[in-house]
Amino acid sequence: MRPSFTPPETLKLQVLEAVRRRPVPPRDDRAPAMAGLAALALVAMAATVQWGPRLLGDAGGLGHAAGRPGAIGAAIAAGSVVLALAATWAVQSGRSMLAPPRALLLGIAVGVPLLAGAWLVLWHGTYDEPFTRTGWRCFALTALTAPWPFAALVRARRRVEPRHPAAVGAALGAVAGAWAAVMVELWCPLSVGSHVLVGHVLPLAALALAGAAIGARAFRLRRL
Repeated sequence: MRPSFTPPETLKLQVLEAVRRRPVPPRDDRAPAMAGLAALALVAMAATVQWGPRLLGDAGGLGHAAGRPGAIGAAIAAGSVVLALAATWAVQSGRSMLAPPRALLLGIAVGVPLLAGAWLVLWHGTYDEPFTRTGWRCFALTALTAPWPFAALVRARRRVEPRHPAAVGAALGAVAGAWAAVMVELWCPLSVGSHVLVGHVLPLAALALAGAAIGARAFRLRRL
């Protein structure tokens, strides 16, 4: 039977004193750096939407969505921004060094693709869609756009998650997909269900799965 070890009281006091003298930096101190990361990600996403479609044999930029009424496009984009902001806040908010509960993280990973798709389909039939496509271009463009916000989110987190690193990665992947969806929806004028499923829901689900795989490695507690 292995003897139990209880650290002396003096050692506990020394550790607590060291923690008191070097507190965790408040989130406000990180705000400028995080704002810079967000700005860089936004510029990279805009450049991707401008030039990425040309790699896929299509026109880039917002002019591609000219067949959709501007007011409807603005409403779709506004709702998508609200979803992305809410998902980002749910993942990154709180004063604890630990991530939110696993159930909330998985809810974000599953809910973001479904809500993004449902929001788009709600607008089907409110205007004449200019053409018909399966959605693979939107799938590819989302995959090209999402790495930028994902990298910014991972960089902003910069800490291990000993409880459920894969769930953290899945949620961050879904959040990155939500921001990518905002840009892609500004480019894509379609809202028919079959197109939305392939071009706007499946890529967000794939990003959540990819984020889970990355998070399992990037955020896990490494053994010494």
